[in-house]
Amino acid sequence: MTSEALNNNLEDQDEHDHDHCSHKDTATASTEQRHSLSYSQSGSHGHNHNHAANLRAENKNSILLVLGLTSGYMVLEVCAGYFTGSLALLADAGHMFGDVAGLILALLAIWFASKPATSDKTFGYFRSEILASFLNGLALVGVSFYIMYESYCRLAHPPKVEALPVLAVAVVGLIVNILSLRVLQKAATNSLNAKAAYLEILGDSLASVGVIFSSLAIIFFKWNYADPLISGLIAIAILPRTWALLKECTNILMEGTPGHINLSSLRESLLSITGVVDVHDIHVWTITSGRDSMSGHVTISETGDAETVLADVTRIVNDQFGLSHSTIQVEQMKCATSQTEACHKTE
Repeated sequence: MTSEALNNNLEDQDEHDHDHCSHKDTATASTEQRHSLSYSQSGSHGHNHNHAANLRAENKNSILLVLGLTSGYMVLEVCAGYFTGSLALLADAGHMFGDVAGLILALLAIWFASKPATSDKTFGYFRSEILASFLNGLALVGVSFYIMYESYCRLAHPPKVEALPVLAVAVVGLIVNILSLRVLQKAATNSLNAKAAYLEILGDSLASVGVIFSSLAIIFFKWNYADPLISGLIAIAILPRTWALLKECTNILMEGTPGHINLSSLRESLLSITGVVDVHDIHVWTITSGRDSMSGHVTISETGDAETVLADVTRIVNDQFGLSHSTIQVEQMKCATSQTEACHKTE
């Protein structure tokens, strides 16, 4: 063989190896694109967006109705509490004020969440709902501590309370709260924002029951201590649920793994797929209520088929873990070794 032929043969061999590895790299790089196409073909990705928009519209109507009921009763309660001297009514009015503020925040959050994504807000404004819920929870904690302080002060010198009008207002308030809870019941299962409002109304319902009992105690037993005692108990009863809400909001804002997702089980399920030899850089987080996302790297054997593995990964994360919004990078063993090592170094 001549030297010229030998050089041509070596060049052809190098070009063939380069094309072989480039082909694998291309398959790896294109998996995210193909992944998104698989959702558009099945319609689940678009369906999720439409479903979320419909839920926001339903939640908005529910919150508007509850806002009207709550605002009207709050004005009545403030007036009644002032003229009757009842701290329990004023305490409940304070909670109602927190409800009104929270409901307004919820409506603003729904409006922000409906705005489209931009180049600098690629996820849109979905997190506004979580921020509103967090601020709502902080406001509830503040109101609760103030009522506990005021109750403590009134225990030393309990004022005279006009119990009969207080009882009438409390009964009306309980009816309003029960109606509001029924309106928000469905929305509270799919939105942290609505859940925050639901918990506030639930707290007000307990407050109304407490005010009714304190009024009856004053009417029949002339026991004026009932009013500040019930007020303090109402404030304490709100704190556990509010703490749970704040904890959930904080986990989302800190990009924590959703409580219903077990990362170890997710990783084991992906490793069970034929052709998969390694799974790393798995991240699962919540963008807003009912909208979880997942990303991860999957390394397959040299003989594995990237598209087949990707389809299996997509099916498992969607069907078994409810993660319909995911980005998966598939890496072939031979051409992805250095890339995988780089991933592990940054972990």
